[in-house]
Amino acid sequence: MNYKRGLKVLAVLVLLAGYYLFLRYTGTGIPCLFRYFFHMECPGCGISRMILAISTGEFREAFLSHPVLFCWSPFLLWLIAKNTAAYLYGKPVFLRKWEKAGTVLLLISLLLFFVWRNLPPAFSETIRMKFVDISAKI
Repeated sequence: MNYKRGLKVLAVLVLLAGYYLFLRYTGTGIPCLFRYFFHMECPGCGISRMILAISTGEFREAFLSHPVLFCWSPFLLWLIAKNTAAYLYGKPVFLRKWEKAGTVLLLISLLLFFVWRNLPPAFSETIRMKFVDISAKI
């Protein structure tokens, strides 16, 4: 394992842990510039709330914060672990066919989620209410 790369990964982990602790105890996250300028929720809005909810065991709230990434999180964790290990050992990263297909499906689902969450309320209210009714029964 490359010592310098290990220190870089450790520094990233410390920064992420620091951000998590800051977010958890202050409730203040990174502001979304996309939302500020365009008054729409970006595909990433809700990730911090989702991670906080998962860390406290509130999986329903985590799902409602960002349903797409909540469902895709095992796949994302796999890719992060695989790429981090390859980086630490200085090996090239080769994605298998299923990993490439999964990445494409993830991006498509994020794009569809972005469109769905920004639909006008009059158009999407019935869809949203049905979704809330279904999630309340879970």
